[in-house]
Amino acid sequence: CELARTRVTVALSGDGGDEAFAGYRRYKWFMTEQRVRQWLPDAVRGPVFGALGRWYPKLDRAPKIFRAKATLEAIARDAVDGYFHGVSVTPDRVRLPLYAPEFLASLDGYRAVEVMRDHAKRSPTRDPLSLVQYLDFKTYLPGDILVKVDRASMAHSLEVRAPLLDYTFVDWISGLPPDLKLKGAEGKYILKKALEPVLPNDILYRSKMGFAVPLAAWLRGPLKERVRDRLLGSRADQGGIFEPARIRELVEQHESGARDHSAVLWALLMLDATGRRLRAT
Repeated sequence: CELARTRVTVALSGDGGDEAFAGYRRYKWFMTEQRVRQWLPDAVRGPVFGALGRWYPKLDRAPKIFRAKATLEAIARDAVDGYFHGVSVTPDRVRLPLYAPEFLASLDGYRAVEVMRDHAKRSPTRDPLSLVQYLDFKTYLPGDILVKVDRASMAHSLEVRAPLLDYTFVDWISGLPPDLKLKGAEGKYILKKALEPVLPNDILYRSKMGFAVPLAAWLRGPLKERVRDRLLGSRADQGGIFEPARIRELVEQHESGARDHSAVLWALLMLDATGRRLRAT
């Protein structure tokens, strides 16, 4: 954003393209899981895959093909719960043991997946792929993707426009057959075909590249002391929400390299920072 602002005051972004044209890899995985759900009756699928998910080890450092625990757990659930499980930063098996008993009791059985279930009830489609795209339009896109772009651009007085999110364009795309968006394993199928006369195939069909940072390494390196200070030290204040012993276990497992808990530790750091700021105002 800072570099762009030195030359322009308004920039264009491609935000919304993955949600509209089914570009995320998770859509492909979800549809694979969904086919299993359709093949097996609930009475068989839930118990069998639930047991497999509990038994299968969490292989953070293994090649992705062997990291099947989350997939098995997702297949054991229905479509909405399974998709929520797949996109969650902290799945139930990690999140629930973090909560202090009193806080967990105060939730009275409430689960965050209910947000997605409410949106799913109002979805204009029952097609599985279109449904999860709709869920991303209602949650992930406005709550994550657009927020970070808006904050980063506004910090540098840069206006960012997202032409792929023009409401008339999105309305038209949403009416297209799902297999024109995700065809086999190829996401954004119709968009890529439309751009073939303009862009070379090695750009259009290259492997998807994200914008991830080496968070796991940072939390074991330059941010290690901050993690311990804010989450374990004398300055730690969990507000009665979390179990300190469980947080310590996550920190020590991550520091030793036994597990990758970077996502949940980062979330806890951000929650801590937010709480400190609110208490200071």
